[in-house]
Amino acid sequence: MTQVTATDGRVIGTRATITRVRLLEATAKLLDENSALDLKVIDITREANTSPATFYQYFTDVSDAILDLVYQAGQDSLSMLVHLDQSWDGEAGKKHAVAFTTEFVAHWQAHSSILRLRNLRAEEGDTKFRDLRGEAIKPFMKGLTSKIAAGQADGRISAHINAYATAAAIMAMLERLVAYLPEFNRRGVEPNDMVETLSCLILQILTGEKC
Repeated sequence: MTQVTATDGRVIGTRATITRVRLLEATAKLLDENSALDLKVIDITREANTSPATFYQYFTDVSDAILDLVYQAGQDSLSMLVHLDQSWDGEAGKKHAVAFTTEFVAHWQAHSSILRLRNLRAEEGDTKFRDLRGEAIKPFMKGLTSKIAAGQADGRISAHINAYATAAAIMAMLERLVAYLPEFNRRGVEPNDMVETLSCLILQILTGEKC
């Protein structure tokens, strides 16, 4: 189990860990309601029913707390990788495509504010956010690239496309469309519609099979 430390390097105990988690939960809640630019330490500590002095025991600033949430969101996504490790031949392909996409959509819905902020800061050139995003998507890129390369070797997928570039296109498609689910919903597109559409596209790309 990874030890949790305070800003001065001390390993913190159970009670302190609970306080730290409460501060992170307050930060996440406020990010759902406000812009990160408007978020201040005093807002977080008021929401968590503690003091700014306590906040600074665990985080150097608001951005530090947000980075912790970004890291946690990345860790929470790893469970869906099991679907990329399975065979997608025949009927199993559609099952895994739907399960993978369903979990991806659910993950983004659960962490939408954090993930949108992560990607925005990464695109703006913030190296800390860019590195965390890179680490989060690295295993997905590896799994998708491997499946595409295997399909090319079997002759099911065109050999003229670059496997890594195709994997990157899939990830970009997933992240971009899922990030705009609320807007799609206002236009009558339900989450289940998006899952069905994305899973069908992913199945066709990874296996060469029609839905």
